[in-house]
Amino acid sequence: MPSRLSYLLISTTALAASYAAAQTQIPVFGQCGGLTYSGSTTCVAGSFCQWESDFFSQCVPGTAPPPFGGPINFWFPFGDSYTSTSFNATSVLPNIHNPLGNPPFPGFTGAGGENYVGYDTVTFNKSVIFTYNYAYGGATINASLVTPFEPTVLSLIDQVNEFLTGGVASKPATTPWTSADALFSVWIGVNDLAGSYFQPGDRGAFAETLLDGYFALIQKLVRHSITHARSSILIPPQYTAGARNFLFLNVPRVDLTPLIIQEGAAAQAQLKAVITDFNTRLATRVASFKASNSGVTTWLWDSNAVFTTILSAPTQFGFVDAVSFGNTGDFWGNNFHPSQAAHQIFAKDISTLMAGSLWF
Repeated sequence: MPSRLSYLLISTTALAASYAAAQTQIPVFGQCGGLTYSGSTTCVAGSFCQWESDFFSQCVPGTAPPPFGGPINFWFPFGDSYTSTSFNATSVLPNIHNPLGNPPFPGFTGAGGENYVGYDTVTFNKSVIFTYNYAYGGATINASLVTPFEPTVLSLIDQVNEFLTGGVASKPATTPWTSADALFSVWIGVNDLAGSYFQPGDRGAFAETLLDGYFALIQKLVRHSITHARSSILIPPQYTAGARNFLFLNVPRVDLTPLIIQEGAAAQAQLKAVITDFNTRLATRVASFKASNSGVTTWLWDSNAVFTTILSAPTQFGFVDAVSFGNTGDFWGNNFHPSQAAHQIFAKDISTLMAGSLWF
C-alpha cells in the first residue's frame, strides 16, 4: 500500500501539472503568435488565436473559422527594382493573410507603394496567388558583364540559384507548387542597358551575350535537378517536373526617365536604339525557347509599348505630364521608377494579356 507521503507526492505532482497546463492557455486578447513570439499559442476555452499581422496574433472570443481550402496557385517573379518587393525567402513565407509573405504588404518597392506584382497578386488575380518575389533592386543579368551599383546586389543568376538551392524548388510542404500551378516571370534588362548603352563595341553582340545567360537560366528552371532525399544519387532532369509557365516582360522606355532625360537628346536616342534592338532579340529568343521546350506556355508583355503609349499622352491616363516625378498625379515615382498609379495600369494590362490563365 502506498504511504501517505506517496499519495501526497502524487497529488502534488498532478496539481503542478494541471497548473502548468492552465498557465499555457492565453487569456482573451492576450498575444498568441507573431514573428518574434515564442510563447504558448493555446487560447482559453471559448476563444481562438486570430492573426492580426505577421508580428502579432491575439486570442479573441469565438470559434476559429475553418482553414482556407484552396485552391492556391504560385508565382515566382525575378528581376530588378521594377519588380522587387524586398522579399526574403528565409523569413515569413507567403500565406493566406499576406500572399507576398514578407515584408508586410505591399513590401518595399522601387518608388514606394504597391507595384505591379502586388496588384496582380491581390487585385487583378482570378485565384489565390502566393507570390515568392526573388527580384532584387539594382539587379543585372550577370554582375560580371554589367556591374550593379553595389556588390551585394543579387543578379538574375543569383536569384535563380537562390530559388533552385533554397529549398523551394523541391516543392516542400510549405510551398507545394506544381508545374501546372506555378508561374515564373522575368522583368530584367533596365540596369543592363542603362548601365552599358554608352560603351564602345558591338551593342547587338553584347545583347546576344546577355540573352545567352538569361535563357540559360530559364532553361535551368525548366529542367532543374534535385538530390534524392535518401541517397546521393542525382535524379536526371527529365524526371524532375520544373517550370512550365513563363511570363516575359521586355525592357521599357527608360530613355524617357527623368534621370536619362537630363543626359541629353543624344544619350536618349542612343539608349532607345539599344533597348529596341534588345527587345527584338528577346522576342526571338522567347519564340525559340517555346518551340524548343514541349509543354511550355509563354506570354510576352510589351512594357515598351505600354510606356510609349502612356508617355505620349499622359493626361489621357490621369497623369499631369510625362516628366514630373514624386508627387500625386505623376507617372514617375522618382527619377527612374514608375509610380504606384503607373504600376496599377501595368498590372491590369498584364492580367488582360493573361486572361483565362490559371492566375488571371
